[in-house]
Amino acid sequence: MTAPRDVAHQGWRLTDLLLPALTLRASAIEHNVALHARWCEAAGVSQAPHAKTHLSPEIVRLQLDSGAWGMTAASVHQARFLAAVGARRILLAHEVVDRANIRALARLGEESPDVVVIPLVDSLAGIAALEKHLGAAGATRRLPVLLELGITGGRTGLRDLDELEDVAVAVHGSAWLTLVGVEGFEGILPVGRGTEQVAAVDTYLARLVATVARLDARGLFGDIEEILLTAGGSVFPDRVAAVERPRLSRPVRIVVRSGGTLTHDHGPSAAYAPLAPEAAHPFGALRPALDLWAAVVSTPEPGLALAAFGKRDAPYDSHPPVVLEVLRDGVAVPSEGVTVERMNDQHGFLAHNDLLQVGDVLRLGPCHPCTAFDKWPLIPVLDDDDVVVGAVTTWF
Repeated sequence: MTAPRDVAHQGWRLTDLLLPALTLRASAIEHNVALHARWCEAAGVSQAPHAKTHLSPEIVRLQLDSGAWGMTAASVHQARFLAAVGARRILLAHEVVDRANIRALARLGEESPDVVVIPLVDSLAGIAALEKHLGAAGATRRLPVLLELGITGGRTGLRDLDELEDVAVAVHGSAWLTLVGVEGFEGILPVGRGTEQVAAVDTYLARLVATVARLDARGLFGDIEEILLTAGGSVFPDRVAAVERPRLSRPVRIVVRSGGTLTHDHGPSAAYAPLAPEAAHPFGALRPALDLWAAVVSTPEPGLALAAFGKRDAPYDSHPPVVLEVLRDGVAVPSEGVTVERMNDQHGFLAHNDLLQVGDVLRLGPCHPCTAFDKWPLIPVLDDDDVVVGAVTTWF
């Protein structure tokens, strides 16, 4: 069996890979990581990329080496993984309320004293659970936490500012917790760059800033050097960077958590990212880095083709993959009007106007990177000549 570190030495090309196969383009991913880091520096924000997108040690190290202030996790399991591969600051962008996860969080703190993990809180009940189980686990370190400001009709996070202040008071009085900032996520608002969409995002972010100022005025932040204000997915990090910096009792660090900028994608929301090609940013544009390759295996009816990829291989929660290219014996052939209509576990159903033949190879663009990597424990990395120059592993 070939170890991941030895993949680059096998002399393989794209045509040697068993299909279906998901691949990463080395030039694109390196370009995207460097471009996003440059943008963050110019915008005056720190970045903690969301590792749920890829959960790959090789990519985490690339992002940290490119200047990431920290990383973001979606679970205690992911936080432990990030600590193991070198992250020292980890935003845990979820509430943690069950005994097993809180005990695991406490163990991580004791075993890795140089690692700081910062989960979210949005209720008195959540605070009580943390206090109870941290104490029972024998934790010796106070746990830093972020208060989450939610959006009506959205997901987690406090909606009412008075209630949020009550929760902040409870954190401030806790023997186990320290309030270090406020968190929000604007990405659940309607996506777009129209006046209405941007105004909704800016209104929410203004509330986020006002919340930080309100809590600071009450003296509710702990004995910390700086206050964290974090938001910013892959579509609106520029609106986060544009917020008016509040004047507080200590410096404020604004942290964006963009995960999809790593690979970009072909979904409709990708066009609204500040570094999307459509934005014509002076720094340049993100490049799609993921390709799914699959063979046409059957053309059983006029206008219908079946390809050997399905829900086990490609994201389907947002949109099905986009057909980017059709290769016949290695040569591109017309592909206009070839679309993925639906998918089951192992097959993609394509409409094709009789353009496709059995044996054709499709190059498809996934439409949601956050549900692409998790299907592949090892992903070959290609250079621009389709030579396999390495691989990344994933640890979902």
